[in-house]
Amino acid sequence: MLIMWVMFYVTDQIVELETAPFAIAMHLIAELTTAVLLIVSGLLLYRNHSKAMLVYACAYGALMYSVVNSSGYFMQPLDSAMVTMFAVLLISTTLLFVKNLRNFLK
Repeated sequence: MLIMWVMFYVTDQIVELETAPFAIAMHLIAELTTAVLLIVSGLLLYRNHSKAMLVYACAYGALMYSVVNSSGYFMQPLDSAMVTMFAVLLISTTLLFVKNLRNFLK
């Protein structure tokens, strides 16, 4: 997520910076927060930290929001390939979250 947005910015592909600067700023904050939460939760899970599952659950919630929000962006111009990709991401991350949650609740 972080690399993707940096590449979009460097290649001047974020049209919303001109057309909807506040909306894209809030979207970027949500995406960057999600990316940081995912990285931190991964590190905590790797280290078997006592708060790992809590951060992981928050990171997953942020990821769900980001994926649903992003798919809406691509639904507007009817970009079915991107909407399909985000649907697959949502389904696969949900399955992984449930699997990991079961492992931690044992």
